[in-house]
Amino acid sequence: MCQRVARLHRAGLKATGPRIVILAALEQDSTHPTAEHLYDTLRRDHPSLSLSTVYHTLDAFIRTGLWRRVSGLGDRLRVDGTPQDHDHAVCRLCGAICDVDREQGQLPTPRGHVADGLMVTGIRFGYEGICASCQEAPGRVEERGRAGRCQAGAVWAGLTP
Repeated sequence: MCQRVARLHRAGLKATGPRIVILAALEQDSTHPTAEHLYDTLRRDHPSLSLSTVYHTLDAFIRTGLWRRVSGLGDRLRVDGTPQDHDHAVCRLCGAICDVDREQGQLPTPRGHVADGLMVTGIRFGYEGICASCQEAPGRVEERGRAGRCQAGAVWAGLTP
């Protein structure tokens, strides 16, 4: 717990009870969870925790760099706490997200500024595929591509690692 308190303080955040509980849950969940998933997981042991608190806490974690926002299917907020630069593969059927190590190739060097004066601070690259579970589900896959294995071990159709 002391490490979590120190981590929150280094990010410029107060170490409140809900933040410590949510941080602990995130550190043990590598599935790029949604706010709703975290809330459902935590509310059994922490019935006073609200979904609004989970959203506000995740927003604070993202703003301070503790966690990153991840894009999946739909517009639901998902988070990623892996500190190393990496990309993601998203299953286009079920929305599962897998980390993909960047050692496979370099991204282009970002330009300094783009439209409307936006200063570029980084580039993210995303893969779209079909995870092993969806490939094995009868009637779920309309087309099959080459199978590749992502960094986390899930098999994806149409991706070459």
